Amino acid sequence: MLKKKIKTNRNAIKPMWTDLYNIKTAKSQKLEKPKAFIEPDSQNKIIKLVKKFSGIKQKTLTECIASRRSLRSYSEKAMSFEELSYLLWETSRVDHMKDDRAYKTIPTAGATNSGETYIYANNVEEVDNGVYLYVQNKHELALINQTENISNDINQAILRQLRDASVVFFFTAVAPRVEYKYDFVGPKLIAIEAGHSCQNLSLAAEVIDAGACAIAAYNQEKVDDLLKIDGEDHFTVYCATVGKK
Repeated sequence: MLKKKIKTNRNAIKPMWTDLYNIKTAKSQKLEKPKAFIEPDSQNKIIKLVKKFSGIKQKTLTECIASRRSLRSYSEKAMSFEELSYLLWETSRVDHMKDDRAYKTIPTAGATNSGETYIYANNVEEVDNGVYLYVQNKHELALINQTENISNDINQAILRQLRDASVVFFFTAVAPRVEYKYDFVGPKLIAIEAGHSCQNLSLAAEVIDAGACAIAAYNQEKVDDLLKIDGEDHFTVYCATVGKK
């Protein structure tokens, strides 16, 4: 039974691609296409991020790759507003739209853009502590969750791995977006996309003399609840803490 279960689990990331040719996908049936982005509610507090980064000294890609290591211990120095803007700009923004397809800084399967990015701001200049949705097509933050115990709640949800990080990134998946075109291949493509996002984050963090630690171990229900997502069609896939070295 154990071997059968393991085999079933592995099949989720090694689907037979050619079987797609015989599947009536939602797209082939001309069903309604899921929205490409989450739009914040009108009552959400909106923070416009900066797009010019004159205060950030750039490094070469070779330098960033050479210095990148998982970092779990951070200084007490706050991350600047410009630095947070830079991380989101390089990690999760939509570069442009074409024929209703979203082209991002990372590869997404068929430009379906299954991913959304949320952050918990813990020690960022000019940003109140709280959970924010990154509005990827506008380069803005929308306040989603801000309670008195939010820091402790986040720490518990990520299994006590906050460790004084300035920011926690949450990479989530809106599964119907990729399933619309790729059906049963969706889980593999979702995982790949989240990996692309987190790698961009890890390298961008090196530019600002910060470090990141990717986190796959977290309490799924608690994290989804704190992000106010349903946990079914929309759920967390990957997390990362980021802080100054």
